[in-house]
Amino acid sequence: MTLLAAALVLGGALAAGQRQRVYDAVILKTLGATRRRLLTAYALEYGLIGAATALFGMLAGSVAAWLIVTELMNLSFNWLPIPALLATGGALVLAIVLGLLGTVHALGQKPAPVLRNL
Repeated sequence: MTLLAAALVLGGALAAGQRQRVYDAVILKTLGATRRRLLTAYALEYGLIGAATALFGMLAGSVAAWLIVTELMNLSFNWLPIPALLATGGALVLAIVLGLLGTVHALGQKPAPVLRNL
């Protein structure tokens, strides 16, 4: 549940910055950046954002699960690192893929019309 909420927050943050990403891509393309270099830069950006979000989600989810299991259910808590890390890695990959899918629009913009509207 925490990872889903974190993914929704991440999606909202990426959508809010879409217009700025278009301007950045157009300016960088005008200055000579290749499509591959822009994709690499955006993948790194989304990877860092996704890693921070996924790690926070894993930590918050683990603490919440520990509190619920030990305090509400009065059971012993056994944290499983492999599934937690797999979920974190999956969220990271999902953030990069969805971010790059949203960036394809920014990379497809022609520089002249966007630069006229600056």
